[in-house]
Amino acid sequence: MAFSNCIPYLAEFLGTFVLVFVIGCNQLSVQSGISTFAVTSIACALMVMVYSFSRICGAHFNPAVTLAVALAGRMNDESLASAGPGGTELLNYPRKFLDAGERPCTRVALKVTGYILAQLLGGVAAGFWYSALFLEELQLRPVPGHTWWEAGICETLYTAMLCFVFLNTAIATRNTPNQFYGLAIGFVIVAGGYASGPISGAAFNPAVSTGVSLFSDNAWWCLPYCAFQVTGSLLAVGLRLVRPEDFAAGPISAEPSLSTKLASEFIGTFMLVLTVGLNVLAGSTATAWSAAAALICMIYSLGDVCGGHFNPAVTCAILLTKRTTSQLRISLVYIPTQVCAGILAGLLFAGLHDGATFVLGAKAPYTIGAAHVVEFVFTFVLAFVVLSTAVVKGISSKMPRNFYFALAIGSCVTAGGVAAGSVSGGELNPALNSGIAIVHALQTGGGLLSLLTFSLTQLAAGCTAAAVFAVTHKSHISK
Repeated sequence: MAFSNCIPYLAEFLGTFVLVFVIGCNQLSVQSGISTFAVTSIACALMVMVYSFSRICGAHFNPAVTLAVALAGRMNDESLASAGPGGTELLNYPRKFLDAGERPCTRVALKVTGYILAQLLGGVAAGFWYSALFLEELQLRPVPGHTWWEAGICETLYTAMLCFVFLNTAIATRNTPNQFYGLAIGFVIVAGGYASGPISGAAFNPAVSTGVSLFSDNAWWCLPYCAFQVTGSLLAVGLRLVRPEDFAAGPISAEPSLSTKLASEFIGTFMLVLTVGLNVLAGSTATAWSAAAALICMIYSLGDVCGGHFNPAVTCAILLTKRTTSQLRISLVYIPTQVCAGILAGLLFAGLHDGATFVLGAKAPYTIGAAHVVEFVFTFVLAFVVLSTAVVKGISSKMPRNFYFALAIGSCVTAGGVAAGSVSGGELNPALNSGIAIVHALQTGGGLLSLLTFSLTQLAAGCTAAAVFAVTHKSHISK
């Protein structure tokens, strides 16, 4: 076997090793508790490895991702150069396993097996070295105070989110080639790490689960965690319904169907609201950053399908900017879909924290008036940036779209969430309001007035953003 044929497997080993080693160092090197930046550090490790190795192996570094890619039929897709992000080319399989008469499914099975073995070996090697370095082991199990099923739901959903984002940004026909795939994949870890870490530990990866648990006192937890993560992979493949062009035999439709758009809006809004709620109930100090990450990776994944609104205020702003019959029809169904997704996510984040809820409204010692002012200002900023980056063409670019739009939009959530969080909560989204207030009302019977007033303020901000945009960007609106 030529050494060059082994390079993709070596790349998977190295990328997984770096990821798991960074996890171990972050968790064990802080004496007085885990650093607030630990999750971001891990996300950055994944992102840079994806960008570094994507041209060599596709940069999975995760058996769940490899399984999802294989089940999606893209493990050996020559038209996309073997599913490498951005139109990359993988090296050939080991020649001793291939002959002129071999069936493609056999080649795919061999490659999947090789990738998974390389990833698991990378995780185990990293687990050995960080344990030897710190003379201590990590423990993979549900965080005390939470049950196995709560941890299982978190691992399943955020593994699904990770695989879903990979499928939609690295190999989706309509969405590639692009330059943001690694950024989107890394931001899933920021979103899910802060949201579900206080419940499950946030592994999202059978190679991480194996590498961490093998050297711990509770190695058997590896099995249920891997089962949850494989389930998440299967769920992500099922959610490919939002990209029917990727498994349809015919030509790609110029415009996604309305049902596809609605499914995309539901998925994106659900994951955004769930991430916010889990962060708040866990007392996270990085709620705004985690929420922004969820928004960024969902917009990068689904923006080309549905526009990536995930927010009724944004939908209203876009409606008032385009002012067409088709946009009105879309808006009338988008907003109820977003609200329903928010409510369902609210029920789930409350259930994962034993029925705990939190209040929508002004935070002491600030007044309700101050809360409405900051919600209006930062919702205006969010909607205006959506219009300025996703509706107009790229800056100094002839491309029909740009690659920075989701990063800019998500950064508004970081800015507004941090700046307004201690005053109003920094929701900036009527769908998020619904998830918070309705679930709280089911528990306590109150809080619906804040839902009404906050939502009206945010919708007014979206309308104001459309009016300002119409004046400042009139000559730049994409026709």
